[in-house]
Amino acid sequence: MNVKTLWRERANNFWSMAVRYLRYIGNSGFLFSVYVGVILGSYYYGQVLKVLPESFPAAEFLTILVFLIVSRGKIRTFLKTADANFLLPVEGRFRPYLQKSLLYSFVMQAFNVLVLLLILGPLYFNRITSERAVYFGSLVLILLLTGWNIISKWEELRVPDGTKRKVLPIIRLLSVLFTLYAIFREAWLITAVLIIGMAILYVAVYRPLSQKHTLKWERLIELEANALMLFYRIANMFVDVPEISRKVRKRSWAAPLMKVLSGKGETVFGYMYTRAFIRSNDYFGIYARLTVIGIILMLIMPPGFLLWGVSLLLIYMTAIQLTTLWPHFDMKVWVDLYPVSKKERYETFQRLIFRIMISQVVLFALSSFINHLSVVETGIILITGGALVLAFTRVLLFKQLEKRFIITEMGR
Repeated sequence: MNVKTLWRERANNFWSMAVRYLRYIGNSGFLFSVYVGVILGSYYYGQVLKVLPESFPAAEFLTILVFLIVSRGKIRTFLKTADANFLLPVEGRFRPYLQKSLLYSFVMQAFNVLVLLLILGPLYFNRITSERAVYFGSLVLILLLTGWNIISKWEELRVPDGTKRKVLPIIRLLSVLFTLYAIFREAWLITAVLIIGMAILYVAVYRPLSQKHTLKWERLIELEANALMLFYRIANMFVDVPEISRKVRKRSWAAPLMKVLSGKGETVFGYMYTRAFIRSNDYFGIYARLTVIGIILMLIMPPGFLLWGVSLLLIYMTAIQLTTLWPHFDMKVWVDLYPVSKKERYETFQRLIFRIMISQVVLFALSSFINHLSVVETGIILITGGALVLAFTRVLLFKQLEKRFIITEMGR
């Protein structure tokens, strides 16, 4: 077996699948939302830079943002569950496969770092230094730091559970954090000392781990499965992904919401869909995250067209992503036993989406009122948001579902 060919085949299979889902995402209207977000973000980025106080801790802010990306150290191996049994006998010949995996992981991570630093470039030139050579020098150092973090994390994965397993990540992450801070503070002597220290740390502590411990296949397979599931969850926001495994949480604190969202004349599907929305991370998590982001923006943004546009954009994004709730019970055979027509099921679903979206509109309007104390601003957000909710649930919802799921037999 040629392990290089095996890696290439698995990487190609993953990207063939990923491109198929990315095409669905591109056709879902998400790209339009991204374009609008980029335009709005660009406008506000420039405005924010102009009004930032001199005391703004730019170095600390950049350090935290870049640390969040660099410290992830996400390693993709494309390993499968059965590999733990079938590939174990050829573990000695698996080195080229793992080298390709590490190189691939570094390239993907480096791409994320480059994109983030490109976005943060104006802030860097505005508050750290205007010298391009320093910026590109810092960029190279941060990429080296990214590579060091990935190979150090790779060696950590060999360590069995225990104290050492808990201490090593702390040392690694603190090393990355302090070095990033030194880079953004332009403390070059300290940066050089830290980088030399990290090189010694790798040679003296991390590298010897490969001599002492064997590969932990189960851990690598679990990491790969988690990375794949994360991609599926993102794709599932736009298109039905059969491979996804859903997590359900009890959330007893949200029980009072059942009556509010399912309505007085609670129907079978009203109860089931509401319960699925509240207890599933996929739907409630999306709603909660976008609502919190919207509330924060309503609390800090100035009044005007941009505020209304952001409000509408977030409501629309929430609505689009909640449409994935529709096929939640499609794989359950017992659901077909209920004497409920497809039309009745759709109308129940329509009412639930309406109530969820309206609750978001009200929260945005209240947040805007707290920020501006303006009845006019609040009224505009309520009216435009309400109009969007009506248009979506009455017209767009059916079209969105029809594009992605088989619902035409309901006889509309």
